[in-house]
Amino acid sequence: MNLPERILFIGAHCDDVELLAGGLLARACYARRRVGVLVFSDHRGVIEPAAADRARNEFRDNMRWIESASGTEVSDHSGAMMSACRGEFQAERGKLYGAMEALRDEYDLVVTHPATDTNQDHRQVAEEAARVFKAHATLLGGEFPNNDIGGFTPQVYVALSERDVDAKGRMVSHYRSQDFGGRPYIDADVVRALARLRGSQIREAAAEAFVVSGRVVVRTAE
Repeated sequence: MNLPERILFIGAHCDDVELLAGGLLARACYARRRVGVLVFSDHRGVIEPAAADRARNEFRDNMRWIESASGTEVSDHSGAMMSACRGEFQAERGKLYGAMEALRDEYDLVVTHPATDTNQDHRQVAEEAARVFKAHATLLGGEFPNNDIGGFTPQVYVALSERDVDAKGRMVSHYRSQDFGGRPYIDADVVRALARLRGSQIREAAAEAFVVSGRVVVRTAE
């Protein structure tokens, strides 16, 4: 199966896109697909405003870097940042829906959080994505083991090159704003280990795994 031409990556927080699907993001950019990203929070409310600003800049740095490395422009559709893990995503879910709805006809594949994620903001984004894109695009949920307590059962595997894995590790490790509290996932070695495990399941050197969170939509070519 070939990569769709238009791919949108949606994360609740600034680092989520890279954690969930940084390898696929890199692969799509190197394959010169049309790539978009949308995030809703820079972790403000969980971290101090100055650190939140730093997280937003780290996200922008990553997108600029992959653009430069691949020669593919990444469209950042993100707007004003919301508070993280304080109930704003649930109280203002209409903002999430509206931001996604504005992009509903622009992308063929949407990659976001799985519905089984234990983080409340992640789950709300997954729920709104299913509402918005159910008839318009294939919807996949990416893997974040730190927030999985057994509900993530991979159905889709994307083989990654060494370059893709290195790119994901670089982007994840760039989040120095998130390097506190012993967080084990802001680590390129963890990224590589998971990629190697998922690759072994499909007899590839490396891969990322996803669940189908909506419908798989295949349209006839014009």
